[in-house]
Amino acid sequence: MNVVGPVDNARYLLARAAAVEVNVRRLIAHRRQHDPAPDDPFRGLYLTDDVVDAVLAGTPPPPGPDEPQRTEYEHAAREAEAAGLDVRLLALARAAALTEQDVELLLIGLLPDLDSRFERLYGYLNDDVSQKYPSVDLLLRLLVPGESSLQYRNSLVPSSVLLRSGLLAWTDDNVSGPLLGRCLKVDSAVVQFLLRDPRPDPDLDSVWLERDFPTEAERLWAINSQAVTSVEEHLTSYFEQRHAKRDRLVISLTGRPGSGRRHTIETSCARLGFGTLALDCSRLIKHSRFEQILTRAFCCSLLNAAPMLLGNFDAVLQNPDRGQEFRAILDRLLEERGWILFVLRDQGDVGTNWFQRCKHFNVHFPDPTLESRKTLWTLILTEGTGLCAEEIQEMSEALSAKFRLTPGQIAIAFRRAAHAMAPDSPAGLWRSALHTNASQISTPRLGSLARKIKPLYHAAQLILPAAKMDRVRDVIRHVEQKRTVMEQWGFGERMSRGKGLTVLFSGLPGTGKTMAAEVIANELGMDLYRIDLSGVVSKYIGETEKNLARVFQEAEHSDAILFFDEADALFGKRSEVKDAHDRYANIEINYLLQQIEEFEGVAILATNMRQHLDEAFLRRMQVVVEFPIPSYEDRLRIWRQCIPPGAPLSHDVDFHFLALQFEVAGGYIANIALWAALLASEEDGPIGMRHLVLATRREFEKIGRRSMKEDFGKYARLLEREAGTQALAATAN
Repeated sequence: MNVVGPVDNARYLLARAAAVEVNVRRLIAHRRQHDPAPDDPFRGLYLTDDVVDAVLAGTPPPPGPDEPQRTEYEHAAREAEAAGLDVRLLALARAAALTEQDVELLLIGLLPDLDSRFERLYGYLNDDVSQKYPSVDLLLRLLVPGESSLQYRNSLVPSSVLLRSGLLAWTDDNVSGPLLGRCLKVDSAVVQFLLRDPRPDPDLDSVWLERDFPTEAERLWAINSQAVTSVEEHLTSYFEQRHAKRDRLVISLTGRPGSGRRHTIETSCARLGFGTLALDCSRLIKHSRFEQILTRAFCCSLLNAAPMLLGNFDAVLQNPDRGQEFRAILDRLLEERGWILFVLRDQGDVGTNWFQRCKHFNVHFPDPTLESRKTLWTLILTEGTGLCAEEIQEMSEALSAKFRLTPGQIAIAFRRAAHAMAPDSPAGLWRSALHTNASQISTPRLGSLARKIKPLYHAAQLILPAAKMDRVRDVIRHVEQKRTVMEQWGFGERMSRGKGLTVLFSGLPGTGKTMAAEVIANELGMDLYRIDLSGVVSKYIGETEKNLARVFQEAEHSDAILFFDEADALFGKRSEVKDAHDRYANIEINYLLQQIEEFEGVAILATNMRQHLDEAFLRRMQVVVEFPIPSYEDRLRIWRQCIPPGAPLSHDVDFHFLALQFEVAGGYIANIALWAALLASEEDGPIGMRHLVLATRREFEKIGRRSMKEDFGKYARLLEREAGTQALAATAN
């Protein structure tokens, strides 16, 4: 190699490689002089001396490493680097804390990627033409020609800096073979880095962390300077102490999606002169080669001085099959190659369990307060719409009170609404579009654990005694005034738990418990989710608790009402521990008690058997409503209400008789009215007393309630007429 001209990254590499070539030539000359069988026709399978002479022909030997040229290039390169030139080999040596001896070994391994001649030359010196990269023995002989290389052997053992950091890699997997005979090559990511190859690493293409938030979010995230300051303080402290003790630094950032965690990391690193390398764990954990990809990512992170960011880390924690394997690999890589790692989680601190041998900090991104949300909505509406100040204020107050969105989610809701808006769209269209998109974003991701109920009933349709109805209205009042009391008046700062609202509706079937839950959801404009107990309760230990945690977390973040129907099945009494099953059942109940107490949203429990509920749950209920069998007056109102105004009704219908004679709950009355309507429709006539009497008898038979003909009084003859009709039909058949 003949290297001339001013120093730059490529020329510096070639100059250093030229110094290594001197030693390659010396070893070749030494072998020729001392080879005991130079004429063996099968040696190396097969390169002859004539072939080697042809490879070397026409290139004069450059100065050796002990001559002035190398020293001059080294000095010039360091001056150029100080002036801002990107000399990658020096930067790599500094980042990986390599010794000059490590750099020399790296250069020896790099030569086949700089000059293809060295594939054949190394095959010749390895005495095996199939080994195109240097063996450990050859690396050491080239490092210290003419001296004993055994004392330098530790530089190439698996625990050495070069192999531990992934700069050098084995060309085979034969770990049981002799160390000196195994060959090493420079990792392809290192070659790309040293040669300033701009192509992205193909191994990482499928697991990059995508950007899910529009550009408007950056303006909103910038307001949260406290979290940025906290992350920057941890990073600055790390670099100040790094040379004294090379602790691995892990920073967990917890918060809901859209809270600005990634933005904070990238902003903090950019201010310190670093980039970031972001991977999506939800995609990485499913990859068949996730160990190789994660290993490559750590190498790229170190090479490019770009701290690694693992997004969606909860996907790893929730994967029982591969989570432990991922943990073992991550732990090893942090020990061998890590320097700075960021972990993004929705909630919880994993530092104690996962990163015991690292310096670990947790930075939490709390949900924005009511005033913060109002500020964010005002800012984005002012900059992105032509609405007047009064309209913006009204919308900001309404949106911030109803939806507990993060800054990123606010930006998404605005962007989606803006796509459908013209520049001069009126306030009414903006209001409707913003509410629709904010509602869609806040919808909880409960999947099979819950079913969304579309509330149909309003307060005027719920018929209860006045005192009971007032208790239902207490729930509505509590939710409407909660944010003012908790956030603006400061009561929330004095309460560590019990900030939510837990309601118990008890009573016989059909007394209106589900209807009351729908009324509350409708009056408050909130989503209502009925919890599917079959999806929540699991026979596997710990799974029920995970499902419950997910239910409460999603509902709280989305301002949704949780409705536990048949709650006694889940909130039953704890029993005396007689076996392992009892113990785990009690653990589930204790966990549920804890979740209920910490839940800051609205949870409604409905049960037909209040006496089966654990007393500890009853103590934690803020509102308890016992739904009675309706009185005669209430039953009369229910009968009339169950027949829609558009339904044809015969003049002979006697609601007074039905309400007085049959003491049933409103749910049964609704069923009877529907069956009567179906019978009348089949006959293509109006709903008459005969249809209501027949439907009543069928409903009683369904629920196992005995009814005598005398119970129907003067309308018993309608039953006889029906019996006669059925007998005639049977005879005809």
